[in-house]
Amino acid sequence: MRIAYVAGTALPSRVASAINVLKMCRALAAAGHEVTLYARGRQQDAPAVFAAYGIERCFELVLRAPPTLPAAKNLLYPLLVAQAMGSRPPELIYGRHVYALACASRLGAVPIAYEAHALPTRRARRLAESWLFRHPRFALLVAISQALAEDYATRVPALRRQPVLVAHDGADPVADPGPLPEPWPGRPGVPQLGYVGHLYPGKGMEIVAALATALPGCDLHVVGGTERDLAQWRARCAGQANLHLHGFVPHARVPAFLARFDLLLAPPQPNVASAAGREIGRWMSPLKVFEYMAAGKPILASDIPALREILRDGETALLLPPGDPAAWAAALRQLLREPERAAALGAAARVAFLAEYTWDARAARIMARLQGAVP
Repeated sequence: MRIAYVAGTALPSRVASAINVLKMCRALAAAGHEVTLYARGRQQDAPAVFAAYGIERCFELVLRAPPTLPAAKNLLYPLLVAQAMGSRPPELIYGRHVYALACASRLGAVPIAYEAHALPTRRARRLAESWLFRHPRFALLVAISQALAEDYATRVPALRRQPVLVAHDGADPVADPGPLPEPWPGRPGVPQLGYVGHLYPGKGMEIVAALATALPGCDLHVVGGTERDLAQWRARCAGQANLHLHGFVPHARVPAFLARFDLLLAPPQPNVASAAGREIGRWMSPLKVFEYMAAGKPILASDIPALREILRDGETALLLPPGDPAAWAAALRQLLREPERAAALGAAARVAFLAEYTWDARAARIMARLQGAVP
């Protein structure tokens, strides 16, 4: 099947949406579909995009670069995508950019599927979504969490008789993490605790910093963050010799860092800001949690609804009170004293991941639900 995947993400980029769209296109292509990904950027950067995310060139990447003004992203970019798509009409239009999907809907009798990661906050997007949900060729809404699907059903009347599928984010299985990062700042023989992700408000860096103080016999590692956020945290944590801020690393190198860690931390608060500053805590489906599960390492995570959709307390992770560093420190000390229990948690998480949360499984589930909607 010819699938046009329409994303508003700029590529290359450090935001999680870039990983989501690239990995989904790879999974759809691996399933035998002819995939073209439309995203924002410069066409000459396409080879670097594939390399940065460790993805083989198994689908076509079409990058269009309107001016950086918000109006251009939501008005000119959809026109550029529709124009490019018109030269090779797809059999299915799938994507995350509602304005581009609406613009591309004029391309004949092509079914349209829309993937949502948060409820709209702007009136223009609410109107665009409502129009799309009423479109005669609208085929499916894919929501990244059960909470998001429920909120759409409650708050969007146009969607109440339309098909909705909950499909959490995912990760790739790890056969070979690649060469371990060297030189390594951690102390030999000391437990290495890792956090991978952004440092936006609510992501949990406060817990990581507090744990570095509470657990002087452990090394804490943070992989990710913008230069601005890193500068702020380096200033706040000056003098904490057991806290190491590695900064941004290419996504293809993340498995090698995870392989270095003994325990993995996912400490978000109930309220979390996205890269754009929007509140997403109720609906998020954190990529790092699935990458942690794929690594097969024991996970300690916040006991919040978004993570309870994915992790089972005491089986695939330990779920702990968000914002309570004392409880986290106590749980870490206990788990470090019980290596067999820690190993069992990591192994169970990997089994659950392989059964349900790979990108390939996600793509297959979405396409199975669309079967019948596509001619």
